[in-house]
Amino acid sequence: MPMPDRRRRPTTVRTLVALPLPLAVALAVALPAAVAAPAAADTLEVPSLGARNIASAGGYLAWAAPSQSGWRLVARLPGGAVRALPIAAFGTAPDPSIGSDRFAIDGRRIVVVYSRCEGLSSIRGCDVYRFQLNGNDGEERVARLASRGYSETAPSIASGRYTFVRRGAGRRPGVHYWRGDASRPRRISSTVARETATNGTRVAYTYNSSRGGGLAIRRLSGEGRVLRPAARQSTIPRSIVLDRYRATWLADMAAFQTNRLTNARRTADVIVRRGSRPLPAGTDSAGVSMNQITRVVTRLGLVTLAPPLRFG
Repeated sequence: MPMPDRRRRPTTVRTLVALPLPLAVALAVALPAAVAAPAAADTLEVPSLGARNIASAGGYLAWAAPSQSGWRLVARLPGGAVRALPIAAFGTAPDPSIGSDRFAIDGRRIVVVYSRCEGLSSIRGCDVYRFQLNGNDGEERVARLASRGYSETAPSIASGRYTFVRRGAGRRPGVHYWRGDASRPRRISSTVARETATNGTRVAYTYNSSRGGGLAIRRLSGEGRVLRPAARQSTIPRSIVLDRYRATWLADMAAFQTNRLTNARRTADVIVRRGSRPLPAGTDSAGVSMNQITRVVTRLGLVTLAPPLRFG
């Protein structure tokens, strides 16, 4: 992780660590030997061994859970009810994104989007699907994103605007953007990304290159420079969340977040802050609420963090 320019680093930002209490869920955090810090009281909210890929928005959560019939997509509703969605199982863990299908509040559908692929693959023969969480429309294929020559993966949605990745031997693979009233998607990057996240005006995506893993952010309009708050990493950043102002992601067992991106014109304008505490052992992905991480999915299931993981 590239460190911020020392001349601009906020003097109030510190990296804190937390020593967990013995819990029934056996959450453990690896800490440097000589560091002391307050204890954490993380709670296993929903047991789900091997769970992966949490998504959160609008009070909803969704994640992938293994089952005897394959991977299932599980949702936690705002009232706390948890259910496996009534859709077919997946051959590999789906990577969901939650968002709305329009800007307007009236008639807004909260949907979870994901890819369905051939067999046990996560990159071949994939199309984008969506499932309505706040109604009864069920699952449907997003036909406007489908193509004959490509496999569509890594979708995300915000206010009816989709970002996703096209893979294949065609001439225009990479990160694409589709606005619900447009006739067809538009490519905004030739990078064949691992994940995407969108806030309706920007897209963030992770990638691997000959120089290592990285995270890039750019405007959906295609204007301006590409921001690269993480580059030349030994691992590929994961579990990216792009809210209205900031990007958040995980790398190894730590969480990182940018400053407000509103006036960022180049990468030098982006300050990266490390999370205030370590993640629980086995953390796969994280959900962000009010600029802090309140829940994560670990190898044990859905875990609520106490205290939440904050940034700066």
